[in-house]
Amino acid sequence: MKLPLRFAPAEEYLSANWLEYFHQSDRAAQIDGVRRALVGKGFQLRRNARLAVLNAGGAAAGGRSALGITLRFVALGETTDPSHCGIYGVTPQNNAAVAALLASLVAPGQMYPARP
Repeated sequence: MKLPLRFAPAEEYLSANWLEYFHQSDRAAQIDGVRRALVGKGFQLRRNARLAVLNAGGAAAGGRSALGITLRFVALGETTDPSHCGIYGVTPQNNAAVAALLASLVAPGQMYPARP
């Protein structure tokens, strides 16, 4: 997931990837799978870019308790990226607060270079 959030009014959700799609428990395999999916969709992985790992349940609970909003994580699987997910509940009005919340929920050591 990219932080801070970039929210365009036409977007209904914030894009993310479901790590377990690539491997149940091997974090390196999961991160490599996300990298391949992003490159396959035409994203350019820059040297300074990072991938953040976030617990969906913790983020949903944080949205309810800290912001009083419902954040829903929905699998959207696409042909080019079967791990694609959407985080629903982000609006132009709560965008900055959601970005701060999600950033605060990334555990130490759970940021990975986007480029290996």
